[in-house]
Amino acid sequence: MSVRTTTRTEEPARRDRSRGLLVWYQFVQLICAGLSMILMRWRSSGQGNIPADGGVLLVCNHLSFLDVFFLGIPLRRPLNYVARSTLFVSFVGVFIRSVGGFPIQREGIGASGMKETMKRLKAGGIVALFPEGTRSSDGELGPLKPGIAVLAMRLGVPVVPVGLAGLFESWPRTQLVPVPHPVRIHYGQPIMPDELAGLDTEAVTALIRCRMDLIHHDARQALSRDMEY
Repeated sequence: MSVRTTTRTEEPARRDRSRGLLVWYQFVQLICAGLSMILMRWRSSGQGNIPADGGVLLVCNHLSFLDVFFLGIPLRRPLNYVARSTLFVSFVGVFIRSVGGFPIQREGIGASGMKETMKRLKAGGIVALFPEGTRSSDGELGPLKPGIAVLAMRLGVPVVPVGLAGLFESWPRTQLVPVPHPVRIHYGQPIMPDELAGLDTEAVTALIRCRMDLIHHDARQALSRDMEY
C-alpha cells in the first residue's frame, strides 16, 4: 500500500513546551518551510508513522547542517534535538535552545544528554538524534554509535527511523555553503519497545541501522521520482 505524500501532517500537535515557545517554534518552522520549498523543493512522506502523542525518538541519517530543519518542517508536533555543545554560544545558542535544541559533547550524548533526552521524552516530546554522530563523508549511512542501543532500550518509547535524501548534494562536508537541490524526507514505521525485548546492545544497534538503511533507500528512490517531474 502506497504512502500518501503531503507537505504537512494531520496528527494533532502535542504541547511539550510553553505556549510562547510553541508559537515561536511554529513561526520559525513556517519561515523555514517557505524558504526551503522555494529553494529546495522539498517533499515528505510517511508522517502518519509518527505517533500522535507521547514520547518518540527519531533516528536519522546525517548529511548536512540543514538536516534538523528539514526533519521538523513537515511535522505539526515540535521537535527537540541534540546539538554540539560548542554551538551554544552567544545568540546562536539562545536561538538553538528556543527551538528545542539542547547540548551534548562531541564524543557522545553523555550522562547530561541522556538525562535531558529522558526528561523531554517523559514530557511527551519528540527527540531527534543522528546516531552516526557526524555528517556523512559520502552520502551513505555510516556506522552507528553504540550508545544509541542503550538509549533505545532504556527509554522504552517508539523509535522512528527517518531517511533524508538530497541534502548531501546540497551541502556536503567539503562545501562552504549550500546550493539548491530537491530534498525528500521519509518517516518510516516505528520500532516499538517490545521489538527490542530480549536483544543485546549489538543486536539492537544492528536492527536500528537496518531500518535506517531501508528508510534512507526509500527516501532516495522517492527523490529520484520527484526529480523526474
